[in-house]
Amino acid sequence: MSNEAIGLEELFNYKTQLMKDVLSSEAIVKLLDDDCDPESLSDTKSLIYSQIFPFEFMPEPVEHGSTYICCEVDIREVKSKTFLVPAIYIWVFSHTSLLRLPDGAGVRTDKLTSELVKILNGNRFYGLGELNLYSVRRFSPVPNYQGRVIVFYTKDFNRISPTKMPVPANRRNGV
Repeated sequence: MSNEAIGLEELFNYKTQLMKDVLSSEAIVKLLDDDCDPESLSDTKSLIYSQIFPFEFMPEPVEHGSTYICCEVDIREVKSKTFLVPAIYIWVFSHTSLLRLPDGAGVRTDKLTSELVKILNGNRFYGLGELNLYSVRRFSPVPNYQGRVIVFYTKDFNRISPTKMPVPANRRNGV
């Protein structure tokens, strides 16, 4: 993050980075859509806002649906004037008709969760230091969909630089 950033840029920047990370993983792209060519830029970009959302998305209940990844960023805690703790929530869910992997070797949402944790846990493109896995829980957003919610925490700057506001007259300024 640049030193020019001011005020909760994490809400935008983390989601943008997450979508880049997801689309750059051939395994994740193939798990989202068995017919998608991970080498094709147009195929992978077509997943944005159709199966990958930078906000909490709930599909309409249907007989045969899709697999989705959604993300959201909250500020879990403001530690001080210097640091805050962003939480990144990632929802991975799939229609029950798609849960079984084509080769029968597992559950699609479990494999997607595993692939996401591989590329994100310890990642240094989010916050200061490393992105840390906090929890993985079951998630069922609507009938006939099942999945997981993954939560990561990191630490980031609360204030990049001192504000440009003048020092109040009643504050001692060290003179």
